Amino acid sequence: MRRSSGAAAPGRTLRSPGAGAPALLAVVVVFLAVVAPLVAVVLRAVVVDGTPTLESLQRILGSPRTWRIAALTVGQAAASAIAALVVGVPVALVLARFRFPGRSTLRVVATVPFVLPSVVIAAAFSTLLGPDGPVDLRGTWWAVIAAHVCFNLAVVIRIVGAALESVDPDLEDVARLAGMGRLGMHRRVTLPLVLHAVRAAGVIVFLFCLTSFGVIVILGGGWVTTLEVELWNRATRQFDLSGAAALAGLQAAVVVVTLVVAGGQAAPVAAPTRSRRRRAERPRGAAQWSAVGSTAVVVVTISLLPLLALLERSLRVGEGYGFANWVSLGSATAGTSLAFDPLSTLGASLAAAVPAALMAILLGVPAASAVAARPRGVAGRVLLLPLAVSATTIGLGLLLLPGALWAGLRSSGALVVLAQTLVALPLVVRGVAPALGAVPPAYRDAAALAGMSHRRTWWTVELPVVRPALVAAAGLALIATLGEFGATVFVARRGAPTVPVAIERLLSRPGQSGMGQAMALSVVLAVLCGLVLAAVDRLGGRRAGAGGSALTL
Repeated sequence: MRRSSGAAAPGRTLRSPGAGAPALLAVVVVFLAVVAPLVAVVLRAVVVDGTPTLESLQRILGSPRTWRIAALTVGQAAASAIAALVVGVPVALVLARFRFPGRSTLRVVATVPFVLPSVVIAAAFSTLLGPDGPVDLRGTWWAVIAAHVCFNLAVVIRIVGAALESVDPDLEDVARLAGMGRLGMHRRVTLPLVLHAVRAAGVIVFLFCLTSFGVIVILGGGWVTTLEVELWNRATRQFDLSGAAALAGLQAAVVVVTLVVAGGQAAPVAAPTRSRRRRAERPRGAAQWSAVGSTAVVVVTISLLPLLALLERSLRVGEGYGFANWVSLGSATAGTSLAFDPLSTLGASLAAAVPAALMAILLGVPAASAVAARPRGVAGRVLLLPLAVSATTIGLGLLLLPGALWAGLRSSGALVVLAQTLVALPLVVRGVAPALGAVPPAYRDAAALAGMSHRRTWWTVELPVVRPALVAAAGLALIATLGEFGATVFVARRGAPTVPVAIERLLSRPGQSGMGQAMALSVVLAVLCGLVLAAVDRLGGRRAGAGGSALTL
């Protein structure tokens, strides 16, 4: 019997249709789209008016202010990571060990800030810790660190919690029989076994905070700054593009050093194989119930209270409450001196985010097939380049690209779509690749024996299996593009900003009207992202874990 030309021999790995030319196209597009802006940044730093010069590098690197800002950037990232671990590890321990009413709800509440745009979280803390809040910490590092803890708490809970659930419970039973108390058991048995996960969570949070932009722009109030913010100020306010390019190079070097050091420290530690699966136990005694209650208070205070304060501030008008801030979203002259209609920015965001998310899916699924086939191959490393390069550097590079083509793309808004695609693509790849890699080979072998082609196997065998992961990745891609700020702020057209850019501009204007509109617009963006998450959950994303997909990065 002759086999169909599209079939593969039994026992061989059957490639998805995306593992060929489409995957190669995705890799090439990402490589060029990231490398071209980087080259433009480097050239701008060393070439002025067509003449090679090191003046900008010497001016920036020779300034004590630059190194002071670099030290502050690293210091705030380290402080934020330590604070997130101090808060998150005990919460992860309680959620992993105890079963109680509301446990799943607390997990969801802790995850919500992570999937919301950073400008929404920053706006929420601006309300809570700003001039109108109970404590005025705006313009201090305390407000920035608090927002970073809120934003990254889910990272610690997910990563450390998964490690805690993998610890063999027999080891802890032996520790109890040896007379160890619960505290001593956690310190001498549990913690050493999950230390690798704690370190991994700390590195991820550190990297997120190292390249944090929206949070510091909004909460810094111009008094605190990092390399990212200084780069933005030089490029957009001082018009020192050469200096901004030099700062972008320094910032990229800091990220690379961090990745190298983290890679050297992140030697895998194999957790003991479980002889039986851990089951969460019901709290017993006042001490355990007190730990559960304290965890609930911490999660609600850190993750939910700022969002409730955001909603409250959007309704505050003078000494009372009303919908004036919401009604004035449709007006460009409501005391803000803005050249755009705040509500129309929602249309601009959707016009860029939807095609960017679609492009990320069309390029990401074939690329995920290539990554699943060779997890440590070149394709996987290239497709993670947007994560290793900060969004502000990519945005600055896109702004600096020469030529009539790029000028036309900027005027049409297409560069916004490209920038947001680069942000969303790694989410799609990292969300779909593990699911494709987990498809049992027997499924593909059965399809091959039935004479199915590669394409038909994808549609009838693989797609139904990876559908939850694909839906979750698509939802995360759309949320990431809707909330993208770091790159978009450089390439967005002046008269057609996206919602995150509009929120920053509103907050930078004096007066209560701009503040109220910013809060209302932040609520709109948060609700829109919530609707996307609800759609993901309904279409099958629950099993894939919409929040977990992002945390695999």
